[in-house]
Amino acid sequence: MPAIFGEVVSSVADIVSVMKKHGDAVRGTYRARYHFDTESSGYYTTPILERPASMQANEPGVVYPWEQIFTAAAVCAGSDYPMLAAHEGIDLQSIDFVVEGVFDPRGEFDEMDGLEAPVDARHCFLSLHLCATLRSSASLVALEKLHERAIAYNMVLGALRGIPMTSELVVSFGMRDGSTLRDPSPLDRPWTRRASLPQM
Repeated sequence: MPAIFGEVVSSVADIVSVMKKHGDAVRGTYRARYHFDTESSGYYTTPILERPASMQANEPGVVYPWEQIFTAAAVCAGSDYPMLAAHEGIDLQSIDFVVEGVFDPRGEFDEMDGLEAPVDARHCFLSLHLCATLRSSASLVALEKLHERAIAYNMVLGALRGIPMTSELVVSFGMRDGSTLRDPSPLDRPWTRRASLPQM
């Protein structure tokens, strides 16, 4: 059974009681982190899940269904980058892909045992932010196209299209030997682009 702020809950009454006690503190941010580099044995590497404060007392080896949404999105979308890069002949030395989402479980229990959930928590998942950090010697244009394709056509992200999403692309230009690639206009820090994703 899951624990909310360390209290094990196994019934609606238990869950609502804890939610009433902690109020807005039950709303929190999940992060699922995917990593791939040239040493990885395959595209589907195991993501790291970071839980909000309310859920940190749970066993690390147990991933609950609502948490699997974050890990599935991280691995499915993250693994598309090396797969698509290989198909297009784009140098991709590493990718770190993070799915960050605000989650508020009170929406599921609204109007039960006197609980009044915030209106914006109706569907529990309030937002998703996707951040891809790429290390590559490829052109910025090629990497932007790779990023746009991975985000726009991913099957798990497509299934989550009802959740407001934003995306971020961070590019670290470098050579395979670890040295930094210098563009005609010198880059002293990684290039970053942020964008809101239209609802599909």
